[in-house]
This record gives sequence, structure tokens and C-alpha cells, in this order.
Amino acid sequence: MIREARLLGFLILLVAVFIGAHAVGARLGPVTTSHSQVSYPGQGGGMGGMNMGGGGSTGTTGTDHGTAPAVILRGGSP
Repeated sequence: MIREARLLGFLILLVAVFIGAHAVGARLGPVTTSHSQVSYPGQGGGMGGMNMGGGGSTGTTGTDHGTAPAVILRGGSP
């Protein structure tokens, strides 16, 4: 009898956690995997955050970040 009561209590707690998470998620809005616009205090001059996305643009070194480098096998040919 005690085992069933503990299971029922756990299930009620689990349902309460999911209802609470659903309510918080509805209030915060949708979650996406796109780049978020985050600003940090003390960051001036319109610098913005670090861009970790692969836009394919050239950087300061002049290398193209749009393509992956070739792998050189042990035989010496790519």
C-alpha cells in the first residue's frame, strides 16, 4: 500500500512539474535555435556579441569559412 502511495505522489509531482514548465514556457514564448541578439553590460560602440554562425563570409585572415578543409590521408593524397 505504501509503495502505491509513493508512486501516486511521484506521478502527481511529475504532473505538477510539467504543468509549471508549460506555464513558464507559455509566458516566455517559443524557443528557437536561431542566433539570439544578446547584449551585455559594458559593451559599447555597437560591437554586438560574438557571431558563432557560419555565414560563409571571409574573415580578417582572408580564408573562406564556407567550405571545410580537405583531409590529407596517410598516403599523402587528399
